[in-house]
Amino acid sequence: MELYLIRHGETESNREKRYTGWTESPLSPCGLRQAEKAGSFLAARGIDELYCSDLQRAIDTARVIGGGSKLEPCPTPLLREIYFGQWEGLTYKEIEQRWKTKIREWLDDPFRRSAPGGETIEEVCLRVQTFIERLEQSGKDRKRIALVSHGGTIRAFLYDLLALDRNSFWDMRIDNASISLLRREDGCYKIIYRNRLDHLAAVGEEEEQANAD
Repeated sequence: MELYLIRHGETESNREKRYTGWTESPLSPCGLRQAEKAGSFLAARGIDELYCSDLQRAIDTARVIGGGSKLEPCPTPLLREIYFGQWEGLTYKEIEQRWKTKIREWLDDPFRRSAPGGETIEEVCLRVQTFIERLEQSGKDRKRIALVSHGGTIRAFLYDLLALDRNSFWDMRIDNASISLLRREDGCYKIIYRNRLDHLAAVGEEEEQANAD
């Protein structure tokens, strides 16, 4: 089984660097173009199934991707972003002004600490495990499966499935519309590539031209 992990396209909240979590935020025009490029990339690889978070930015990205492969995305709350509780919709600066100690403690140990009323990374990992177990139990060993999710959730996927060092959790970049590929062989997962962005090169050129104009 091959798992393509795709972060949703850029949103307006991403542009403002807000902790969006479960709060809805629409794709920006750039995000829609990113989704189209990701869709072309995945269509060329022949994906068999398409799942996504049930948050609208992931659904919209998945629908664009699915159009190129003639697949209808299947939304699930198991692929949602980390829930940030009282920090939802705020910037880091806004959070730090009110919860300076709390946010530093969370950044130091996000697996066991959370935003007030939010989720820990361990809780996100449990969601990921549930989703993966269902896939594995449904006999999809020879399938190429695309999962459209979020930056924090994809990090949780990688750290949980590959048993990576928790201390470097924040060091791993997962950019908008990036694609990471995991392959399952003999019951184990290995990473083929992570945070692949070369399919988005034309989007960056279009953005530069738009700014110049």
